[in-house]
Amino acid sequence: MIVSASPSSYKGQFKGSNFRISPLALKNINPLSTEEILRTVPGVNIVGDMGLSNRPNISIRGSWGRRSKKVLLMEDGTPSAPAPYIAPGAYYNPVSDRITSIEVYKGADMLRFGPNNMYGAINYITALPPQKPELRVKLIGGQRNYQTGLLSYGGTWNNLGALVEGVYKKFDGFTDNSSVDVLNLNAKVFAKLSENQSLYFKVSSQFEDNQASLSSQTPFTFETDPSQNPLDADQFTMRRYGVDIIHKWLPVENLSFTSKIYASDFERDWWRQITTKVKASEVKDYVGEQIFSDHYGYLNGHTFGEEDYVIVGRVLKGRESTSDSRWTYTVSGFKETVNLQWDAFGEKQKLEASFNLHRETFKDRFLVADSSRWARNGTATTDLWYRLWSANGFVRNEFNIGKWGITPILRFEHVDMYRQNLIALAQNPNINSTEEGREPNVYNQFLPGITVDYRIKNGELYGSLYEGMIAPSKVFGFLVEQDGIVTNPLAGQSINIAPELSLNTEIGWRGSLLNNRIDGQLTYFNNTSRNFYAGGRNEVFQELGEINVQGLELALGVELFKSNQHQLRFLANVNLMKSKVLEGKLVDKDLFSQVIHSTDTQNEYIDKVNANRGAFDVYISDGAGGELLLTGESLELSDFQNITKSVITFGEEGLKDAEAPYTPKWNASIGLNYDYENLSLGVSGHFVSAQYTEFHNFDKESADGAIGKLPAYHSFDAFVNYDFLLGGKINTNVFVNGKNITNEIYRASRLNRATSGIFGGGFRQIIVGVNLEI
Repeated sequence: MIVSASPSSYKGQFKGSNFRISPLALKNINPLSTEEILRTVPGVNIVGDMGLSNRPNISIRGSWGRRSKKVLLMEDGTPSAPAPYIAPGAYYNPVSDRITSIEVYKGADMLRFGPNNMYGAINYITALPPQKPELRVKLIGGQRNYQTGLLSYGGTWNNLGALVEGVYKKFDGFTDNSSVDVLNLNAKVFAKLSENQSLYFKVSSQFEDNQASLSSQTPFTFETDPSQNPLDADQFTMRRYGVDIIHKWLPVENLSFTSKIYASDFERDWWRQITTKVKASEVKDYVGEQIFSDHYGYLNGHTFGEEDYVIVGRVLKGRESTSDSRWTYTVSGFKETVNLQWDAFGEKQKLEASFNLHRETFKDRFLVADSSRWARNGTATTDLWYRLWSANGFVRNEFNIGKWGITPILRFEHVDMYRQNLIALAQNPNINSTEEGREPNVYNQFLPGITVDYRIKNGELYGSLYEGMIAPSKVFGFLVEQDGIVTNPLAGQSINIAPELSLNTEIGWRGSLLNNRIDGQLTYFNNTSRNFYAGGRNEVFQELGEINVQGLELALGVELFKSNQHQLRFLANVNLMKSKVLEGKLVDKDLFSQVIHSTDTQNEYIDKVNANRGAFDVYISDGAGGELLLTGESLELSDFQNITKSVITFGEEGLKDAEAPYTPKWNASIGLNYDYENLSLGVSGHFVSAQYTEFHNFDKESADGAIGKLPAYHSFDAFVNYDFLLGGKINTNVFVNGKNITNEIYRASRLNRATSGIFGGGFRQIIVGVNLEI
């Protein structure tokens, strides 16, 4: 495993489009979280959340970004999600301080990785043992009690290299009651066993204690004070252990075998206060004098309108309540990779083949306590057990013929998984074994792809075509699809839901111009996904959907000036994207059950229905617990209060121009960096255009902030770094970074929709620090 420095914004060994964040960029930016720097990558959009990216929300080329569920996250080449197939939500993320480089993959070579390779993959690269013994100390402090400490020691002695590293991170958060404590410990050993064999061993652990909430703000509270969060009892705790063992053997010069054993164990508790939405004028009466004084005093002196709401802790019969989502995962696997160089057409050809056995287990429990918001034990209402085996692999060959390169690749996935409802089984006294009640889902999938490249002076042209896949997870992996309709299985009915699949194409250029004064890459992509079931939070396709996303990605670096002492460099990363829902029937389970609509959203919905009556099946209550389809040519505003469900049809017979959520048309980062001897300084700006947050494409905002278009926003950052020798022998770097220096707070997401409302972004944060290498 080699980490090498390069001025290029891409990794040349990866066929197709990819983007590389260099160690120098990480040093200059000193990101609070990995999301902060990933948002600068063309094709990447960050769905804003609270905290420090402990649960990153990354979208690539239009994927649904919540918890990065449709992006493959890796750490040093190993999938890092707690359960990449069954539960790919990113509830673990390495702290940014120990990342040395980041690679983002998006082309056909994505098929070397799995399971979720439809949109893109991110590989976090961490430090290797240094060549010479080195003690490193990094200390950072900043606003809101931001503290980071890194301590590492490592080196190489003869044929043995070792590195031990620890990171502690603490932050009070951008809003009230959102503090974060993270401790990460890891160690690595690299041993040269002989002239043709090596062994690499890595062990890591991470512990977190966060005041993380699923709830945030309504439009009224956001505009009044975006730093408010009254939910002081929410708590997210986790621990994760991981191990990688890699053996490499070169029996002959042109043949190598790489064997990897990997495993991880993850557990989390997320206690969350059960919330409700109350009119702002009624908050004091609802929560009582004491709680109002402690958490809602900022409302004093304000006048309230009829559509002004506040998210508060629910009080029922004088008591508060809380719930716990308790998840436990284990992942293990073995992977064997063979690389062979062979001669043909007067050129070196490269064959790569890999086979992987992978296993996951997942325990999903949900507890409810109605005694107090501080309760940390309760009654189990959900207890599900999941198990999965996968046998997967790929075969790939780089054919080189003159200036042409042709790289076909074929990936295969065999998945065998099941689910058991342990609470339901426990209520049956006639069960005969622990195997009863298993709901199996077994499927096979072939994923072909090809990349063609043509080498030109100082660069290459390339194009790729491949089929990508999103594995059926716990959300939709145990359903039945029959005659185009997706339902829960009936007794004796076999589960047959297929993976989400996509046809991905791209064409582009990468290289340099004008004697390397300009470097970069330009890519056009067009991805069409099918078998699309889970859209946003509680937005599901009853008839599986098809979505197209296409766009242009530009990464550009320009050397404006360079002398012996001075260098001025311009950087620009730009993404232009367009999405369209091509077909499918969707039900929004929250829209008429939990969302508190404003007059504007009511009128907008009625206008949408009346403008395209055939696209909407609207249901109202029949007064006896059932639903009736509302017929007629048009709706009146007075009908809105009786609506219980709405089914949208997309495509030629329905809505033709609907966009996918969180696919802004423009996303751009532009910066200037200046270097003079040992001094580096820079300024950058980031811009994101307006974006929809649900498939209904509401422009207006609901009274609780659950739905509505996010306005465009921008932010500015700056940094200053200075390197010097302390005491003549200690390499020292001191730095100051300003994040969002204009403090223009914006609507970053409606991440959890009806549960959360608005999450804000753009809070100013100044940090200072020192990095010592002895």
